[in-house]
Amino acid sequence: MLQKLWILWIGGMLAATGVLAGGEPPKISVLLLDGQNNHQWAVTTSILEAILERSGRFQVDVVTSPPAGGDMSEFRPEFAPYDVVLSNYNGVSWPEETNREFEEFVRTGGGFVVFHAADNPFPDWVEYNEMIGLGGWEGRDEKHGPYVRWRDGKIVRDETQGRGGSHGRRHEYVIDNRSPQHAIMKGIPLRWRHSTDELYDRMRGPAKNLEVLATAYSDPETGGSGENEPVLLTVRYGEGRVFHTMLGDNMRPLFDVGFQVTLLRGTEWAATGQVTIPVPPSFSGEDRIRTQDPYTPYWKDGLDWVPLFNGKDLTGWNQVNGTATYEVVVESGVLVGTTAEGSPNSFLATEVEYGDFELRFEVLLDNPELNSGVQFRSHQYAETTELEIGGVASTVPEGRVFGYQVEIEAAQDPENPDPKYGDAGFIYDEARRGWLSSEADRMDAGKRTLFLNGEWNQYHIRCVGDRLQTWINGVLVADLRDNMTSRGRIMLQVHSIPEGQGPWSVRWRNILIRELEGENDR
Repeated sequence: MLQKLWILWIGGMLAATGVLAGGEPPKISVLLLDGQNNHQWAVTTSILEAILERSGRFQVDVVTSPPAGGDMSEFRPEFAPYDVVLSNYNGVSWPEETNREFEEFVRTGGGFVVFHAADNPFPDWVEYNEMIGLGGWEGRDEKHGPYVRWRDGKIVRDETQGRGGSHGRRHEYVIDNRSPQHAIMKGIPLRWRHSTDELYDRMRGPAKNLEVLATAYSDPETGGSGENEPVLLTVRYGEGRVFHTMLGDNMRPLFDVGFQVTLLRGTEWAATGQVTIPVPPSFSGEDRIRTQDPYTPYWKDGLDWVPLFNGKDLTGWNQVNGTATYEVVVESGVLVGTTAEGSPNSFLATEVEYGDFELRFEVLLDNPELNSGVQFRSHQYAETTELEIGGVASTVPEGRVFGYQVEIEAAQDPENPDPKYGDAGFIYDEARRGWLSSEADRMDAGKRTLFLNGEWNQYHIRCVGDRLQTWINGVLVADLRDNMTSRGRIMLQVHSIPEGQGPWSVRWRNILIRELEGENDR
C-alpha cells in the first residue's frame, strides 16, 4: 500500500509541475543563504537543497557568507534574479546596502522563506523583523512586539513583559493546523506528529500582517511555556510573501515528511502565491511519524520503495539464532527487539534474499549500552566452521548468521571520547572477518558523533555490485568495495548482553527497500 501511495503522490506532483504534459517543468529559482549559524548550517543547507530540488519544482543556488569574524563588507548577494530567498543564516549584521536591497526585493514581490534560527539575527533591523513577524533571542523583549499565542480557539497578541525566544528540551510533539483553508495548509491533517526537535516558544515581534498556520503545545514538563506556540506562519510585506517555519533544529526533523511537505508548499507559495505541490496520502498522523530520505528520489526507472515491515505483525520475517524477543507495537508501527539474558546474538531475518538494493529504516536504542546492527547480504553456516575473526581462531556452529552488518551503537561523547562508542554506521563482517571499515575511517571524530543518542536515527544502506555504502541522518559514513557476498537476507540484530544486565530494547520503524537490479554503482 505504501508503494502505491508514493506513486500516486509523485504522479500528482509531476502533473502539477507540468512534466506529464511534456517538456521541462517550470522551475522556481531559489537563493539559499547560509554561512553563519549556531546550528549545523552546512548539513541543513545540503538537506534543504535536496528537498527542494528533488521535487522537480525548484532550482537552488547557495550563497555562503564569510565566516564569523570575517569581512562582511563585500557580502552583496544578487536577490533580483530569484523568485524566492530562503535564509539559513543566523549571524552578524549585513552591510546596510545589502539590507536595503533585500527590503526592496521582498517589498516589490520577491518571496522569502525563514528557516528555524533565521528568525534569531538582526534584532534592531526594523524591516527584517516586520518580514519575519516573530523572532527570538539577541536581546528581544516587549519593546520588539507582543507574544503571539493560540488561546480559546483564536490567536491572541500578548503584551506581557518578558524575554523573546526560548525553548525546552528536544522532543516529539503534535502540530495543530490552525488555518486549514490557507493554500499551504489545505489538505494537510488537522493534527500531525513531528519528529524530535526544538519547539520555539515566547517568540516576539511586530506581528504585522501575520497569519498563524500551525501551532504546537509547549509543555512545561519539557521546559516549555505552557502555551500553544506558533510553529508555521506567513507574513505579507508590501507585495512580497513570507513563509516562516520555526521547525528544523537539526537534521533529524528534516527527514520528517510533514516538514518536507510544508517547506515545499510554503516555498512555492512565497514565490508564486499559489500551491500546486500535493499533500502525500502518507503524511504523518497524530500517532505516527512518516520520514523520507531527502537525498534519495522517490522514484527511479519505475522502481519504488516497498515496506519490508508492515507495522502490524512479522509477516515476511522469521527469527534465527538467539532467544531475544521481537514484538510489534501496532499503535505506533514500531518493531521492538528486547535482549534475553544468556542468549547469543539474535536475528530477525527476511524470508527473501536481496542483491543490489537500497534500504532505509529508523532505529532507536533505549539504552546506550546496547549494541545492535542490521545484517545485509547475510546467510547462515550450513555446518560447523573453523575460521579466523580479527586474528583470533574461532569455531562457529551450524546455523550461525554471517555476513555484512551496519553497526547500530551509541555516539561517542566529543568531550570525553570513549572507544567503546561511536562505530554506528560502519560496516562489520559478522562471524567472518570482523571490521571491513578501515580503522582510519572509524577514527573520524565527526562520524563517531552522528548517531543521536536516545532519539530516532535515519539509516540508509546502498549495495550495488561490490560497492557498499551507508548513511546516518543524511551523512555518508561508509563507502567501500567488497565482493565476498553478492546476495543474501536482511536481518535485524539484538546483541547478546553481559550476565546480570538488561533487559534492553532496540526499536525499528519505517523499514523500506528498493531493489536496484541492473543499476551501476555511480
